[in-house]
Amino acid sequence: MSLVYITHHDENIFDCEQEFLNQAISKPSRIYNTKTAIKGARFAKSLRDRLQVEDKKHSIMLQNDGMLILTDAKKAHHRTMGCAHTPVDPPCAYLRKNQGIKWRRENNHVCPKGEKMPPLPGLGTKRTEPIMAPNFIRRNIQCAKRTVPCPPPPRYIDTPVGTRHNLLNSGLLPQFICRKDFGKVPIYLKKTKKMLAEMNAICAKEQARLMELCRGVKGFTKTPTAAAISAARAPPEVPGMRVMDQKERNEILEGLRHSLTEMTKQYQSMSLLIDSVAKVQRKGKLESDLRQVEQDILLLETSPIIYVSLY
Repeated sequence: MSLVYITHHDENIFDCEQEFLNQAISKPSRIYNTKTAIKGARFAKSLRDRLQVEDKKHSIMLQNDGMLILTDAKKAHHRTMGCAHTPVDPPCAYLRKNQGIKWRRENNHVCPKGEKMPPLPGLGTKRTEPIMAPNFIRRNIQCAKRTVPCPPPPRYIDTPVGTRHNLLNSGLLPQFICRKDFGKVPIYLKKTKKMLAEMNAICAKEQARLMELCRGVKGFTKTPTAAAISAARAPPEVPGMRVMDQKERNEILEGLRHSLTEMTKQYQSMSLLIDSVAKVQRKGKLESDLRQVEQDILLLETSPIIYVSLY
């Protein structure tokens, strides 16, 4: 078993490649002219390009206080693949405040030099206004000069004191007589009359057609008789109900009016001082009864047809 003592840590991939090239130049051989040598050269070139890309990337530096700094420095030549096992923090270090990775970017930004500002004008120089800017004051003055004033409306005075009224729409001027459509039927009335005439013509044709169809029906007459008119005016029959006649209606109305008179006398004969619960209840009952009788009288007087149950 042999031991190897490494005294100088200065070996890297670039030195190996350079050593390989120097050896190939100093000791040429037919081995380097074969396909294997060409393939190896291509692989070395691709590896060199990849290393150049890696060399141009940003690198991260770890400070003593645990802060990581993102820098533009090139990667070190002796960088390894990292630890075989990731170091794990002890349980007492978990979930502590301000114990995570802190990132800080170096302030390498430099502002570009801008153009110099023009110098300020002197005290005696006159400011030149731009030509394209309009002068609103002058333009408003010119517009006001060219504006035609509105004439005052015609008025008339009807009192010595000077009460003024508008002359138009007052009836003193023949403004409606001079109109073109004065004394003519409006257009909308003409359209309405035309529409009604068309509808009447359609109704007349339909009535004539029905007359021709019903001419052979028994009992059909052209003009309705008095019996037919009375039958048409009679109220429709309802099963289990009858129509109240006028005599019965008058009797019920007379009884309701008599009850209304009696209850009104009782209500008016009550004492003015309502100081007990019984008086309050009696007054409320009389008021509700009076209201109900008035509603019944109004119903009988205003309803032309009243049905009464036979059961």
